[in-house]
Amino acid sequence: MDPLSDVLSLLKPRSYMAGGFDAGGRWAIRFPQHPGIKCYALVSGQCWLAVEGVPDAVRLETGDCFVLPRGWAFRLASDLSVTPVDAKMLYPTRVPGGIASLNCRGVVLSTGVIATWRAVPRDDAHSV
Repeated sequence: MDPLSDVLSLLKPRSYMAGGFDAGGRWAIRFPQHPGIKCYALVSGQCWLAVEGVPDAVRLETGDCFVLPRGWAFRLASDLSVTPVDAKMLYPTRVPGGIASLNCRGVVLSTGVIATWRAVPRDDAHSV
């Protein structure tokens, strides 16, 4: 296993789901609040990340990664002025490893994972 997988396995994930999206043209996707942690990597292209409750959006480029550990809703967009579609519209059913497409095939490809962990009893916390 790689070092990240080693660390994550120590946390004893309860569930996880991986997937991604491919977008072209002008687009925006709103992701609702979520349990657990979301991790994304921008495989190609550029986009904006706007996190609910955070005043400034961040410009992401190919190779950038981000982690959202607190379940905040967020938006990814080519243009922040575009009205976002709800992520649930892109992913009507959960298909592990599936890649959704927005505006046909595009120049932006993102992959990600959402994971939740079991609660660690306070007495066991030192062994994790």
